[in-house]
Amino acid sequence: MAKPELDFFDTELIPWKTIEGSPGQYERILSKDPETGSFTRLIMSMPDLHYSIQDYKSPKGKLLCHEDHWEEVFIFKGTLIDTTLNQTFKAGSYACRPPGMKHGPFFHPTGCISFEVKTFGKMAKPELDFFDTELIPWKTIEGSPGQYERILSKDPETGSFTRLIMSMPDLHYSIQDYKSPKGKLLCHEDHWEEVFIFKGTLIDTTLNQTFKAGSYACRPPGMKHGPFFHPTGCISFEVKTYV
Repeated sequence: MAKPELDFFDTELIPWKTIEGSPGQYERILSKDPETGSFTRLIMSMPDLHYSIQDYKSPKGKLLCHEDHWEEVFIFKGTLIDTTLNQTFKAGSYACRPPGMKHGPFFHPTGCISFEVKTFGKMAKPELDFFDTELIPWKTIEGSPGQYERILSKDPETGSFTRLIMSMPDLHYSIQDYKSPKGKLLCHEDHWEEVFIFKGTLIDTTLNQTFKAGSYACRPPGMKHGPFFHPTGCISFEVKTYV
């Protein structure tokens, strides 16, 4: 992968741009691999309650099918209706679509913002249509006290995986240990890491900055990051890709 090295930044600093051929939808490109064309973005779909009521049985949107790439989608805000599944999905829902998987048409009655990772190339994660990630129990992360994970999908061939990480509030420790944090400066040599803060706040003590929900980072192998505090607690969406 050859996406750029990006430490946490507020994605609201990137202007929304219209998506050609998708009226009512806008995107923020967060990172892109110039070699493969793979990219990560936010998609904002404007509220369309009027049309969802009027056209539900005969939606004007298309049944989608992407033959050339994988697609992982996590709903960050709002709601989405899949008219084929006849289901409504809320913030916190996740889908993993291999090439050729059909999906949609969609309505977004209250508006919707989704975090999306498009991967051109080989992958072997499972085919998963939208589901509520709250149905997966939190499990402790070994060696990371106060942190829990929900594994959403995993590639059995490479070990790459997608997960949610919940970090418990640690305001007491962030005040007490800020200048000498007990957490470690992290550096992963064997994988890429894309992280999107879904809820809460995170403090990077090296950068001396606080990052809120909606912040994003893209870390290549060898990029140092942390130590971190999570004064109000934090839930992040994370994609790990092994090289």
